[in-house]
Amino acid sequence: MKISSAERFFLLLPVFILSLLFPLKAFSAAGDLINSTATIDYVIGGNPESITFTSSFVEDRKVNFFVTESNGGSAVPVISGMTNAVMQFTVTNSGNAVQDFLLTAVNTSPNPFGLPADNFDPLAGSVRVFVESGVTPGYQPGEDTAVFVDELAVNASRIVYVLADMPAVATDDVAAIALISQVAEGGANGSEGAVINADDNGNISPAGVFSNGASSVPAGTPNNVADNPATMETVFNDPAGLNPEDISTDLNQDIASNGQHVDAGAYQVTSPVNITKTVTIIDTVGGNDPHPGATLRYQLEVTVAGNTAVDNLLITDPIPANTSYTDASIRLNGIAQTDADDAPTDYSRAIDIASKPVVSIAVDLSQGGAVAVAPGTTNTIIFEVTID
Repeated sequence: MKISSAERFFLLLPVFILSLLFPLKAFSAAGDLINSTATIDYVIGGNPESITFTSSFVEDRKVNFFVTESNGGSAVPVISGMTNAVMQFTVTNSGNAVQDFLLTAVNTSPNPFGLPADNFDPLAGSVRVFVESGVTPGYQPGEDTAVFVDELAVNASRIVYVLADMPAVATDDVAAIALISQVAEGGANGSEGAVINADDNGNISPAGVFSNGASSVPAGTPNNVADNPATMETVFNDPAGLNPEDISTDLNQDIASNGQHVDAGAYQVTSPVNITKTVTIIDTVGGNDPHPGATLRYQLEVTVAGNTAVDNLLITDPIPANTSYTDASIRLNGIAQTDADDAPTDYSRAIDIASKPVVSIAVDLSQGGAVAVAPGTTNTIIFEVTID
């Protein structure tokens, strides 16, 4: 169907009117020229006259950003002697210009989550920092190789990973780690921008070693530059790290407007794999009395916490004494499993199903060692027995 010019006009008219009533908001950025023009109209001797006056200035660069630990508000579970334990942070650019951000992770204290107290440090020289590439979620050694945040847009965020190796430590021991971010020049994609260690209002950054030791940042030199409407000044507006743990062994406590921001997380020696087990009694008359012949339905919830996938995760559960396994009752995440060991289609089995009695059930979440169980996942296992 062809649309005439007149019809097209009336179809577009509402859009035109809305654009006049509600114009799109164009956000200004550092370096933008902002003009303001006043007009005077008058008549003299019967002759109309008009005079305009324009005031212009260049918008200054406001440096504002923050670091937040992103591990669910709790310590990252690790085990004694673990290598490449992953802690996660987020760097957000809330200023008005694209910026690079240099990164360093250092030991700190106290435990930002309270008790237990911070009482150990990761192995010397093992603490490293890498930036999420965006290819595959979660830390991937072959993908997440950048050691600084490159070209972070206004109001954008980037995930940052801190890796460390654990010494031989006891259960519940805690190591607190602070991630410090330092602002740097943006504008050159793929290359680390020059550090911005001073603004034009006398604020400076302290010295430090950033980007996995590749950048030694000198302390800034205080300077005060009078505002010039024709030039772009730099203004530090980053917040302070107010918590006690936002003090590192390298740098002083993070203060407002110093071109740096910091937050802390912690490693805690505790199992990243947890299991809960519940039982429901189903008696022969529809009640919940555990008499002979009643069914016991067991449910296991297996969860993986932290930021590191778990290999070779195998769950075994012996059949209780004075009960008998109910054939074909294993279910994994709501899907019925066979009793036979018939991998690769089924990695669950009832042990001794052929000879009976069944002595235990086994569920191999690693699928024969081929699959790592990702953190943040829960697997539900159900099986039934009958009271003898």
